[in-house]
Amino acid sequence: MDFWVDIAEIIGALATSLALFFVAKATRHSRQTVEESQRMRRLEAERDERAITTAARRQAGRVAFWPVRGTIQGRTQWGIELVNSSEAPVFRLSIERAEGATRQGKVIPEIKATAKILPPGRYFFSDAQRWPSYVDPHQTLEPIPGNIDYMATVRFMDSDGLEWVRGVDGRLESGAVAQSPA
Repeated sequence: MDFWVDIAEIIGALATSLALFFVAKATRHSRQTVEESQRMRRLEAERDERAITTAARRQAGRVAFWPVRGTIQGRTQWGIELVNSSEAPVFRLSIERAEGATRQGKVIPEIKATAKILPPGRYFFSDAQRWPSYVDPHQTLEPIPGNIDYMATVRFMDSDGLEWVRGVDGRLESGAVAQSPA
């Protein structure tokens, strides 16, 4: 009888070991599933955040500017062409360009101009005017590449009330980030 008891204990121990093996395997699988679901949740959150950021930047990204030379109001001027190619106006726009110099040493005058509202279109800013001049879509202005001293910094509020800054390096940043101390 002792022999059968030992066999029963051995079979019970094997069954318990087998059950523990499957519990450990199921626990590992559950842990991997939880880790994978957390990873997927993080990816979804990042994608949602990118979508929100992209939507917020949609209008601001369609406001661009560059230095130009052209005939405005009957005289040849140097300045900044700003294009609002979005479908909505921008508000409280200010454009500033510090005094600079050409490669030949000629002074590039400072520009400080504002506009409370700037509808979609092309505009010219110069040192001669505090306000922008509308540029006809068929008028050609000559871009001035290659000298960072010709660039400006533009601050504005989009139609959603978000403030933006595009600096001389062309980067677009939200106004809150760009105004923080450097």
